[in-house]
Amino acid sequence: MQDIEKELKEITGLISLPEIYLKVRRLIEDETSSIDDFANVIIIDPNLSTRVLKLVNSAVFGLPEPVDSITRAINMIGIDQLHNMVLGASAMSSLDLPNEILPLRPFWHNSLYTGVLTQQFALMLQLERSDRLFIAGLLHEIGHLVLCARFPDHARETIMVSIQSGRPLHEIQQQLLGYHYGDIGAMLIANWNLPVELQALIRYQPAPATAPQPKPATALLHLAHAYAGQDVANNLIDVENLVDAEVRAMIDLSQQQIDECLGVARTVGREIGNSILA
Repeated sequence: MQDIEKELKEITGLISLPEIYLKVRRLIEDETSSIDDFANVIIIDPNLSTRVLKLVNSAVFGLPEPVDSITRAINMIGIDQLHNMVLGASAMSSLDLPNEILPLRPFWHNSLYTGVLTQQFALMLQLERSDRLFIAGLLHEIGHLVLCARFPDHARETIMVSIQSGRPLHEIQQQLLGYHYGDIGAMLIANWNLPVELQALIRYQPAPATAPQPKPATALLHLAHAYAGQDVANNLIDVENLVDAEVRAMIDLSQQQIDECLGVARTVGREIGNSILA
């Protein structure tokens, strides 16, 4: 266990976000920054510039005419949306960890869907700062990428035991490795100096009832994770079997409201995926 802990700390310490994200974050922290300052940073990266323009011109925003200027694009989506997009794209590039267990493209499509769905749940419940839940959903399973790429034998073993026993994967990981994917993801998020609140959301998503202070946001992320898992399994899994009953009781959403959020998330998630993953 100690060897795995040491290796995990070393590995997560080596995975860093690209400089362009750090520049955007510095601009956000600088109250004197202008839209032009942000545009000048984004324009330096042709790939990111293309993604921003594709997203702004997608059905997500439904603009009446095409936008072909980065400055205007940032004006349209806002700094918060820009930050989320740059962070998402940066995390994907930093975690481009090929493995034989977890195909990256489907993984990120599912993560985007989870992020949008969690945000939709938050909007339905009128929770403040729902945008933070998009990022939490997008990054909540990144611990799996580290495990599958760096510890493939351990990853295969935990998956096999989970399937054979019918127990949740995070419980098997905790039992056999001493850590589950939420712990590993939170460790990585901490090394990126992202907010402690985001670290907690990712760490406790697999089992929100174990959080020191269970919060609705963690419960919503847990619920979105379950529905995303059901979609991956083509509805062959009863979502209620994936959701902690105590946690479900914390969420004041009817099935009709959940279904409405699912419909929006599938459409918006697909559009964002076509922009970011192209």
